[in-house]
Amino acid sequence: MATYFVSEGDLLTFLRQPREVSLYLPIQTKQLSWLDKANEKTSLEGMRQPRSAQSPKGFFLPAAESLGQYGPEGPATTTVQAKPCVLLGVRACELRAWNYLDKVMLAGEFNDPAYQTRRQETLLVSCDCVDCTESCCCTLVGGQPFAEVGYDVNITPMESGYLLDVATDKGEQWLSKAGSLGQVTTEQLARRDEIRQGMVDRLKEQNTRFTFSAGDEKQPTLPNDAEEAWQTFAADCVECGACTHICPTCHCFYLYDQLLGSEAFERVRTWDSCLLSSYHRMAGGVHMKISPRPKLLSRLANRVLHKFTYSPQQYGMLGCVGCGRCIDACLGDIDIRQVVQELGT
Repeated sequence: MATYFVSEGDLLTFLRQPREVSLYLPIQTKQLSWLDKANEKTSLEGMRQPRSAQSPKGFFLPAAESLGQYGPEGPATTTVQAKPCVLLGVRACELRAWNYLDKVMLAGEFNDPAYQTRRQETLLVSCDCVDCTESCCCTLVGGQPFAEVGYDVNITPMESGYLLDVATDKGEQWLSKAGSLGQVTTEQLARRDEIRQGMVDRLKEQNTRFTFSAGDEKQPTLPNDAEEAWQTFAADCVECGACTHICPTCHCFYLYDQLLGSEAFERVRTWDSCLLSSYHRMAGGVHMKISPRPKLLSRLANRVLHKFTYSPQQYGMLGCVGCGRCIDACLGDIDIRQVVQELGT
């Protein structure tokens, strides 16, 4: 819709204003940035750091949530009361992940009302990457370090301030409270293109040792989940589930009922992980197949295959957006890039 320029001081003044709607953005720490709620001391240093350590997935899919209560009088109606919020500084890989989750949670025969409500109540302000971690690899999986779609407002950090691209009426309304916004110049737009291309080149350079190329229309061919080739990597897996919990597209969940009183119960949904030995465990007696994937190598294979084979078949998209968080989180130092490099054809 429009592009503006704003100085760092003016943007900080706007973001530090008292507001009814909660604002979350990357907060700088000594080693990384962390998504947290803005306050009167908020700085913008986290915007110039690599993507936040944790995925914002939890804003739409909480790690644990109540799905309703029931008792002698029957089930109680459950309505998710999502509070409006602004997510500032999310990266292009996150927008791709939310596009993927939208297909999973909203585009099928049934939609998830809790996810949908939170999604609708959130204003997305994305941010171009001007730095990256060693694990970032969006260019290997058809992505790029800047957003072109999926945001309400996009921010590009510049040397002297920020360029703001407004894409929706929600974004325009949010910025209307920022006061005076400067008109962008041809030179500033050209500089933005230079910054973006520089990040693309940097990401390609740091991933040159990986020769595979993947995308929504092109996937590497990987062995099936029973092949012993997966054992090379499964031997290092400690089944902690960190890779799936930190992943912005992993969405498996576990349902259980808990006792609230003598005759009242609550149904709870929590994140689950396909790496855990308890995943997909079924009731059964002697000689029955209690788990469809009793071997760890099969479970690890399933996770990688889901990203690069099953997701494109089912949703027309890769399940990996190249954020690299699973690489950082893995206690066994398993690098998903190396897995695809060695096992893919």
